[in-house]
Amino acid sequence: MLDQGEHDIPKWAAKVASDRLLCAICGFKFGEAPAFSSYYDLTKRLWQASHEVHIARKKKLRSFYSKPRKKLKAGKKYVLPKHNGVVKKFASLAIRDKLPQHRPEIVLQKFLARCVVDYSLEMGILGDPKNFSIANDGTPYYSGASHYGVKVCDCKSRGIFDCKCPRRYSDPDATWGWDSYREQWFYGDTLFLTTASDSHYDLPIYLRKAQAQRHDSIIAVFAMDEVRKLYPNICFKNYIADGAMDNYPTYQLLQHFSMFPFIPLDSNVKYPDKNLPHGVLCFDDNGNPICMGGIPYQNCGYSFPKGVKHRCWFDYHGIEKPCSCTYNTYGRTVYIKPDYDPRLFPPVSRSSDAFKEMMKRRTTVERSHKRLFKDYDIEAGNCRSSRERFMRATMAAVNVHLDAWIKHTRFSILSLLEE
Repeated sequence: MLDQGEHDIPKWAAKVASDRLLCAICGFKFGEAPAFSSYYDLTKRLWQASHEVHIARKKKLRSFYSKPRKKLKAGKKYVLPKHNGVVKKFASLAIRDKLPQHRPEIVLQKFLARCVVDYSLEMGILGDPKNFSIANDGTPYYSGASHYGVKVCDCKSRGIFDCKCPRRYSDPDATWGWDSYREQWFYGDTLFLTTASDSHYDLPIYLRKAQAQRHDSIIAVFAMDEVRKLYPNICFKNYIADGAMDNYPTYQLLQHFSMFPFIPLDSNVKYPDKNLPHGVLCFDDNGNPICMGGIPYQNCGYSFPKGVKHRCWFDYHGIEKPCSCTYNTYGRTVYIKPDYDPRLFPPVSRSSDAFKEMMKRRTTVERSHKRLFKDYDIEAGNCRSSRERFMRATMAAVNVHLDAWIKHTRFSILSLLEE
């Protein structure tokens, strides 16, 4: 349906029923194609939440919440006051393997994993399963419903047109969130994607829905835990994300999962100025240690198990040094363990070429968003429930993999039709 550019299920059901080729492709006998109601029934069966509860929520009167007026700065995420400390709480639960497991979309997640992603992995288009890299990011998913709701009061008959009375909403799942890219408020959900960053086809391997106002750092904790359980045969090593995940609980969780973080540092961060390692005067803006003579050390990469190795700049380059801080011909060497501060001193230094090269792959998740929202236009259906929206997103992700299969295998249906 999405491949053919059709976004209305009743129209699609009628189109399939009248087309012999589409009936054959979909696995139906001509003249026995299901009605459009069967499509909706299939979606309800796959969604692990009560449909009766959903209908009751649609009928229930809810308070009217107008569009927020406050504008946020460019690139900033909307954070509710109650979110203070919640990332640390959920990260602690994830380390103890006690995160809440309520996911209505779990069947669709397993369907994508077992029926599609596993085959892409066997084809070798996702990357090395023993050294797997992933990129994560959330994006706004607009609802097709009106945020004004349906008035049931008699205020209009009394000449009151701007009342705030409780009303019914056709999409009870949608909430207000901030779209940092378009710099505007939106009404709907957040769609969180995890992509295989080593794949040349920008393939999504995991999707999750969340409330619009939910911060990406909170969703990332759940996604990190769930994606590892969804793919037990994959060894996840590198974690690439944007500054929204730059917080200590996330780094501690990545340490627990033995994953290397590739997350840019917040520009407002302050480096510690006490309890410094021996031989370190301070740190520069990139987190590199400065020797007692005011010269930055040379980063020599991660040396297991000691930590990130830093050598005297003069001895590293074979230049006569103006000081005598040590008589060792190798030069003064400083090791900074990530445990010292996993956020400021990750295993792979942010100033290293390896970190910069890995961060270039973060755009894979952005291109994956583009494939879903532009190429397959999943918002064109104007869906009025998170269930329908997530179903469209999952099917679009399947199509992205199928497109990659066709390109990788150079498959052509023409020879099959000739046979």
